[in-house]
Amino acid sequence: MMIGTNLPINKDDECDRCQLANADKWVGYGCEERKAIFTPREQTVLQRIREASLRARTIKKELNLYDPTGSTDVSARNRALEELETLRRVRGDLEKERIAAAEERMRLLGHL
Repeated sequence: MMIGTNLPINKDDECDRCQLANADKWVGYGCEERKAIFTPREQTVLQRIREASLRARTIKKELNLYDPTGSTDVSARNRALEELETLRRVRGDLEKERIAAAEERMRLLGHL
């Protein structure tokens, strides 16, 4: 994060969005459109969330392959369940990080 960066704010607009250098060039590019632009921190967190979700989907597919009668390797199934629980905790932590990164972006844009 860059310290000392001051973004000019256009107080005439109803949502206090940041001024853009060449306003004519950016017509129709307001706060709503900028919600889809992520900081490097947000991109990193979102990538980690995608990776955790993909791994969880893979584990769930593996769990569906286990025999419900219990004739398959119980310890392997238990390890998969433990990993799935760990991924749930990681996903919760990543969600907190994602929210913090989004708030940081909003502060940089002058909205908070």
